Amino acid sequence: MKNKDHTHFRDEIARKRLGESIQNSLRRIWRREVVNESINSSLAPTSLIESLKARKLLTLTAEPDSTVLAASGAGGNLLRTFLIFVALPSVIAMIYFCFIASDIFVAEARVTVRESSNKGEISSSTSILSKLGVTNSAGTAQDSMIVLDYLKSRAAVTDVGGRELMRKMYDRTDIDWLSRLDSSRQFEEIWAYWKKRVLVSLDAPSGIITIRVNGFTPIDALDLTDRIVRRSEELLNRISYRTREDSLRRAEDDVNHSATELAGTRSELLEFQQRSGSIDPIDRAKRLTTLVSTLTLEKIQIESELATSVLVGATDRPGDKQLKAKLGATNDQIRKLNSMLTNQADSNAVASQLKEFELLKLRQEFSEQIYTLSRASYETARRRMEQQQLYLAIVVPASLPEKALYPQVGVNTGLVFGACFILWSIGSLILASIRDSMP
Repeated sequence: MKNKDHTHFRDEIARKRLGESIQNSLRRIWRREVVNESINSSLAPTSLIESLKARKLLTLTAEPDSTVLAASGAGGNLLRTFLIFVALPSVIAMIYFCFIASDIFVAEARVTVRESSNKGEISSSTSILSKLGVTNSAGTAQDSMIVLDYLKSRAAVTDVGGRELMRKMYDRTDIDWLSRLDSSRQFEEIWAYWKKRVLVSLDAPSGIITIRVNGFTPIDALDLTDRIVRRSEELLNRISYRTREDSLRRAEDDVNHSATELAGTRSELLEFQQRSGSIDPIDRAKRLTTLVSTLTLEKIQIESELATSVLVGATDRPGDKQLKAKLGATNDQIRKLNSMLTNQADSNAVASQLKEFELLKLRQEFSEQIYTLSRASYETARRRMEQQQLYLAIVVPASLPEKALYPQVGVNTGLVFGACFILWSIGSLILASIRDSMP
């Protein structure tokens, strides 16, 4: 039973396939006849379409034909847009760079910022300004960055010659109109043109500044490079001069202040000496101490003589009364001298004077040291004022270029072709995606 059903099912499928094959063959034959008939009888397209619609064969014939036509049209449009937007600009660019663009000569100089070192005449141990950090600038990375920013600024354009120099070098009739500068425009546009022609870079590890100047003649490129180097060194001199001037002014203020302090301390010391009646309380204390020691020795000697008289039983000798009187006077002198040395209640006592005297003496010595250091710093700042501290050392001097480096025809044409091809590809993809998304 199952085998019969299976056989019947296969027969049905074979019959359907045969019927579809016959129907397709008949349709193709009919389509050829209709086309030949329309050509021979010169039927209008609308009549042909209506006839096809009537026979329900429009969908069978229109879809393949429209697909082929759309594919062939898209391919033609793609080639046409490629020629217009890629090939044509590349050819125009090649013609421009080969026959129209002006030759560009490049002059290059490499410089670095250096600081003069006069270690033999400047001692950091005797300079207050060096201890406080009030010295010349480091002259390394920061100064190199200053020069780099200066050469990219409007001030550099003005310093090297401004609008007149730019007109002389870059606004000439022998320069092609795309590369030429219109010097009659605003200064901001001249500055932007300057940044295209003067390229400056800094190698941070070595501190070397590379200056590349593009000119339309070798002389112009070399002359502008020399001007830039000179103006950069003048900038460093101005910065260094202001620093040195500030250092000198500070040193002079320190000298005046320390001199005033020293004079005030000495005046207080002199007033103390006049008030106390002693030039040097320390020396007075030494003398009083010597007198006390001498009197103490005499007292010991007298007491020894009196004790000896008592021991031998000769207490009533004529000289004993004199010795006792002398002993009493010696004791009085010793008490008086000790009072002059250590009596805190007496302002004229040496102990009271020594405290004030030592403080004044210490202040005087400190003021003298400060004044000495201030004078040394002032002399150092004055010598620096007369010397150049920062200068631009030329590592590689600029030389007269002999051959034009630009334009590079192959490289520039390839860049134009690559840019146009990328833009054309993006645009084509966008249009294709839009076309595919439309119903």
